[in-house]
Amino acid sequence: MLLNPFMCAVARDSWSAAGLSSVLHNATYQQTNAMDRIFALCSNESSDNVGRVVMLLWCIWHNRNDKLWNDNVQMPRQIGRHAFDAWLDWYLVHKLQSNTVSGTTEADLVRWEKPTLDWVKCNVDVAFVSGSGRTSMRLCFRDNSGHFMAGMTQWHQTVISSVEGEAWALLLAMEEVRHRGLDRVQFESDSKVLIEAIHMKRRGNSEFLSIVHDICHTPFF
Repeated sequence: MLLNPFMCAVARDSWSAAGLSSVLHNATYQQTNAMDRIFALCSNESSDNVGRVVMLLWCIWHNRNDKLWNDNVQMPRQIGRHAFDAWLDWYLVHKLQSNTVSGTTEADLVRWEKPTLDWVKCNVDVAFVSGSGRTSMRLCFRDNSGHFMAGMTQWHQTVISSVEGEAWALLLAMEEVRHRGLDRVQFESDSKVLIEAIHMKRRGNSEFLSIVHDICHTPFF
């Protein structure tokens, strides 16, 4: 008997634990046939989301076989976390930036929004300089009127992945905020992977998740 990776309680809870509930419940993907549902999802979602879904489906299937053949059962929370961590390991290996300077991203095309009155917004970004073997992390502080307050650039002497660079930049921004004695700061990053990892307090052995752990244990959280 085939396992439906969308309908059973364990599978649905695993989607939630992997941070993919919005994809699971998207009205666009409510086909009754699992194969049609997967094809619809792959046709509409971003490549990162498709990768995460594929890894989750594999983890659900692996858990089903492990239960059938070895009587070993994982909780949905474990399945979801393993799927995210496995995808993230792949991402860090295959998404290293090389030989280019980061150009205009989708986030650059989104209009900057003011922070709340009496608050400061800190935007973080990362760039990779061609041929230098270095990564640049940049910070920009602006008040609720959009006026520039301060900026900072720091170089990392190796080329790292974009998501790891964003995490380093955010941690650097938090340290700079403490140094300046600011207490009302909104941090903004264009990395959805980083933001989700922070909100879900992801843990693991990768360098990226180690930085996320440090971010989550700063006074701002």
